[in-house]
Amino acid sequence: MDRKGIVADFLQRCIDYSEASITRKQERGDTEEIDSWKTYQEFTKHALMEIHTGKLDLWFENQKPTELKQPKRIDVQALEHKERAEWLSGILSPRPLVLASTKSSEGLGNLAPLTSVMAVSTKPPLMIASLSQDKNGRQRDTMNNLRETKKAILHMMPSTLDAVDWVDNAGSPIPPGESEWDLTGLEANEDEPMLVKQAVAAIEVEYIEEVKLPDAVAKLVVLKVTHIWTSLDQAPLSGLDVLCQHGLDRLTPSPENWAKTIDKHYG
Repeated sequence: MDRKGIVADFLQRCIDYSEASITRKQERGDTEEIDSWKTYQEFTKHALMEIHTGKLDLWFENQKPTELKQPKRIDVQALEHKERAEWLSGILSPRPLVLASTKSSEGLGNLAPLTSVMAVSTKPPLMIASLSQDKNGRQRDTMNNLRETKKAILHMMPSTLDAVDWVDNAGSPIPPGESEWDLTGLEANEDEPMLVKQAVAAIEVEYIEEVKLPDAVAKLVVLKVTHIWTSLDQAPLSGLDVLCQHGLDRLTPSPENWAKTIDKHYG
């Protein structure tokens, strides 16, 4: 029996035991602790249900490797799209989750979660982002808005469960003419309506150009950093506690198990 099966079997035994205990107490007329046993039973049933539905599968993943023992060479071209995404997202992580805010030429606000975003130059200050199409082949509003207005604000979100819900709702497919702002409940800054109040920090960028990727639907967008939005007086040299993607469709806080400063690259 695998680990998942062992835990499920244990929980089922706990449920059976609690049911027998409740029955015995009822037969004796000892009702004082029955409510507590029922609460325990309902909680355990819920945990067992989450195991059976796969919600807790991450708990039973194999131990993460610390070195390449008996390495396998996987042909990425032979993988299906979903499996390829699972491998690349699982290995190239964690990476910060960016909530991009743009606006159409008509003034309609858009919010979109992005993970393929990174800084590539500090002189000049440049970033790149990979933007694709939706399942129907329609160009995403973030790209259309960048082409029209040339501006976006990229938000780093707090590492909270509320932020996970905001990001999840911002990624929901909605009809043209509607805004993700209405789905998320996020608030805009009074002086800059594209700025999300609940963000930890933000980077304001200007659209420079887009580059077609070979044999890909996605396009690489080059962005020039124009402003940084922050409540800090000094740069956060040890990083910020922000929401990250760690694995496919899995959001986590910034990893903070340990840290060591490196400086040999300064020469």
